[in-house]
Order: sequence, then structure tokens, then C-alpha cells
Amino acid sequence: VQRLESTLIHWRRQIKDVVNRQDDGEHAEDVGPLAEIQFWRSRYINLGGIAEQLERPGVTQIVAVLDAARSSYLEPFKKLSNLIQDGTDEAKDNLRFLEKLQEPCERLAAAEPKQIPTILPTILNYIRLIWSTSRFYNTPDKLTGLLRKVSSEIISRCCAQISLDQIFDGDVRESMVTLDESIQAGESWRKAYRQTVIAMQRAGEAASWADFDESSIFAQ
Repeated sequence: VQRLESTLIHWRRQIKDVVNRQDDGEHAEDVGPLAEIQFWRSRYINLGGIAEQLERPGVTQIVAVLDAARSSYLEPFKKLSNLIQDGTDEAKDNLRFLEKLQEPCERLAAAEPKQIPTILPTILNYIRLIWSTSRFYNTPDKLTGLLRKVSSEIISRCCAQISLDQIFDGDVRESMVTLDESIQAGESWRKAYRQTVIAMQRAGEAASWADFDESSIFAQ
């Protein structure tokens, strides 16, 4: 029994290490929405793989023996196993919704500043759908985090188009055009967001984004 308990303790430590590494990735800052989609894709693969391993005959047999022996190490392992299954279900559901954002966010990640305003309504409509229908991805923290990642992507695209070399070489006119387009992209993002909030209120949606802290979305 002691050898089986040692095995169980080893498994538990390994599982917790994987889960902790996954949790660290969720709070990454200054990344775009594609990173959020990839995070949940990786989480589903990793947690799903662990959940599948926990159902293997060798594991279930060890659990059965330790259950019969009334081992004190079994209950923490069972709790962790349940958390893994719950986490797998959450990751699967979140990924199912977030993958709808893949295509428009890929376009955003490759866009020039002047192209950004036309992409934003599609992204916001999908985020609104996620907010209203997802079982798990429907908290203010998750939504403001996702919206903040869109802001980060817009900033990244605009910065990529502004060339300091052009300015130093004297091509100020071209740089001023790009800068103006970048400012318009940022303003369009804020305007599109606020229009979405108004549309949600007019539609009588029970939970809207009216109480979201805009500074956490736009202040980058």
C-alpha cells in the first residue's frame, strides 16, 4: 500500500505542476487575442490528456486498492482528478466559442492601421455572442481581459507600421499619414466598443458591458 501511495503522491505532484504552468500562461499581458485562443487550445489538450490518463485501467486499479485500504492520500487525489475533469470541460467549452474569433483576429494581426476599423465590428459581435451564451467565458474579468488583448493587438499593428527610420530619413509626410491612420484605428476601436454597449442596453440584455472599467480595456 505504501508503494501505491508513493505513486499516487508522485502523480499528484506532476498534475499540479502541469496545472500551475497552465495557470501562469492565462495571465500573460501585452499579447493579442490569438494568444488567448491558443492558451485555451493548449489547456484543453493538456488537461484532456491528463483526464484520459486518469481513466486508464492501471490508475483506476491503484485507486480501487487505496480506496479499500482507506488511504488518507486518496481523497486529495480524487479532488484533484475532479478539478482536472472540470477544467477540461471548461477549456473545451471556452475553445468552442473562442475559435469563432480565430479568422477575424488573424486578419487583425495582419492588418494595416487603415484596415483595422472594418474588422472590429465582426470581432465585437463574436465577443458579444461569447458573453451571452458561453457557460464559463462570461465573467467581467475574462471579457475585459479579452477586450484588452484586442487593444494590445491594435497597438501592436499600429506600432509596426510607424517607422522611426523614415522619420529620421526625413520622410515625415508618410509617417504622419500612418500616425493619423493609427489614431483613427484607436478611436474606431473605442467607438465600436461603446456602440456595442449601447446596442446591448437597447436590446434589454440582462448582463451588459456598461459596468466594465474602460480604463482596463483601453489604457495600455
